[in-house]
Amino acid sequence: MAGSTETTSEPRPGRHPAGVVAGTFGVIVLLAAIAYAVIVTVVDWVTVGWLAYPAADVAPFVVITGAILTIPIVIPTVLVSLKLAQK
Repeated sequence: MAGSTETTSEPRPGRHPAGVVAGTFGVIVLLAAIAYAVIVTVVDWVTVGWLAYPAADVAPFVVITGAILTIPIVIPTVLVSLKLAQK
C-alpha cells in the first residue's frame, strides 16, 4: 500500500535515550538557571534596593521561586526528550 509506514522495534544507531535526556536536561537547566538569576536580581533590586525591605524577609520568596522553577525544568525535559527519541 502506497504511503503506509511500518513501525519496527529495531534500535536506531547514533541516538541513545540517556544521551538525549542528558542533553535536553542540560540545556533546559542552563536556561532555567539564567532565568532564575534574572528573577533573583530583579526581586532583590525591587524589594531590598527600591522598597527597602530587609533581605531576611525576602529570602523565603527566593527559595520558593527556586522550588517553583523545578516544574519548568522537568516537564520540557520529558516532552523534548520524547520528541527527539521518536525521530
